Amino acid sequence: MSTGTPQTHPYQHLANQVAAKIESGELQPGDRLPSLRALAEEYKTTTATVQKALGVLSDGGWVKRIANVGIFVRDHSEADEPASLDEIKALLDQSLRALEELGRRVDRLEAAAEPPGGQSRP
Repeated sequence: MSTGTPQTHPYQHLANQVAAKIESGELQPGDRLPSLRALAEEYKTTTATVQKALGVLSDGGWVKRIANVGIFVRDHSEADEPASLDEIKALLDQSLRALEELGRRVDRLEAAAEPPGGQSRP
């Protein structure tokens, strides 16, 4: 029996609920979320569903995972600004200089590794 409204998966519903708490200010930037087990108990679901919901929230920029520490609400006011053209150019120049230096080092190592007489090794 269809009611005409699309059903969301349990993990999507949970992700929406947590996102709503963040939007409302109930969860503040920097707040640590409860453990998977505690969230599963609170929302009466499985830890697998909680884990998938947290993945959705992480992918959406709502939370950040810090390995072996926990999952924290992200501060949207500190969202990454797009890099300016000058910043991109500076990064590319820096990368090119590093690659050129690596090329010179490889050349020196290859020259030092050549056997006397200039014959190459098999």
